[in-house]
Amino acid sequence: MLKVSKVLVLSLLVVGLCAPLALATTSRVQALAGASSYINDDSDIFRWYGTLPSYSKMVMAEVGDINVSSSYETSTLYQALGFTHNWGEDHWLGTWGIFLMRNSIEDQSYYLFNPLPTLGLGPAHPSTKFAITWGKDLGQVSLGLMFTRSDVMTKLAGGSEEDLNFMTLGGGVRWDMSDKTYLDAAVTLGTAGGDTLGGFDSSTSYNLEARIFWEFMDNATLVPFVAWRAADFALADVPATSGDKWSDVMLGASFDFDVNTNNMLVFATEVEFYNWEPSKKASGDQEELTVNVLPRFYVALESDITSWFTARVGATKTMAKVTAKDFAGDETVVTNPELFDLFDDFAWFLGGGFHVGEWDIDAVFDPAIPFRLGYWLTGYSSSTPPIGRVSATYRF
Repeated sequence: MLKVSKVLVLSLLVVGLCAPLALATTSRVQALAGASSYINDDSDIFRWYGTLPSYSKMVMAEVGDINVSSSYETSTLYQALGFTHNWGEDHWLGTWGIFLMRNSIEDQSYYLFNPLPTLGLGPAHPSTKFAITWGKDLGQVSLGLMFTRSDVMTKLAGGSEEDLNFMTLGGGVRWDMSDKTYLDAAVTLGTAGGDTLGGFDSSTSYNLEARIFWEFMDNATLVPFVAWRAADFALADVPATSGDKWSDVMLGASFDFDVNTNNMLVFATEVEFYNWEPSKKASGDQEELTVNVLPRFYVALESDITSWFTARVGATKTMAKVTAKDFAGDETVVTNPELFDLFDDFAWFLGGGFHVGEWDIDAVFDPAIPFRLGYWLTGYSSSTPPIGRVSATYRF
């Protein structure tokens, strides 16, 4: 259908799927409907870099590559293993983290995702190989930095060669503004390189975001959030319509309620304004895509059932208007993207956490488990297994 389906398959990784495929422990946050901007989690170290000193001395593993929810098909998620630790006497060298990764090509869990697959160059794209992060607690303020790197070189028998790389550098701060208020802010820069098709005319991406946690009542916290993201990637030797140039603005807020000592309820809403166009345009080309999310809702509940088990359930609802222009400027407007298989406007998630000694093990369950109990007895399976992903942290 026009340019819509082609473009959205590539670019709505940012808009439509950004919410449910959030950060990690990906299992905990995904089970909470992907409301990662509005809760504290071990995952913060990969996005809000200044939080690293708060999550020192742990080993983290992310395994499993099936995304299960009430509406999303299976997809590949990254896998990783790494650790954080304090260095030096009295931690004077700060907190360090080193993570080895697999399958992070199009995944946003390590937050500024690798944009190179959108260039349409075939399967040989670099996936992030490692991440190194450092942070320092300075009292009321904590600082953090993160570096990621990916590269690939493929030389075919006929002599053609692909040489691509991508790296990010991020910095962040956590500021304790008062006893009941603190700020997280982060900026991330990404750049691509390589000699494929003459290299790049433009190869940068940016991400700036901030949030504030304000405990305005003993059992309630208000969390306003803002983000601006942009990218511009175009190959030098592709003069016609090619490349990707996009920008994305998000504004949101949540109320996090401690219903009682064992239950946390999150209600959040946000708006998003996304625009895409080719980085290079041929003469007369009017291609453009805009997505206005007005609004997106999150509802999530985390409940400590026992001292060793925590149950989680979450749902997200996205109301969006998609407007696409083709080369000639003819316009198509879609207000129910689900009807056109662009992305699902509703999804709900189910998960649990197991606490065993120093281990926290989080899992994402298939929400259809209550309707497929025969799987456990007979092995009969649908297209998704009962557990699609496991995240584990060990604290020492």
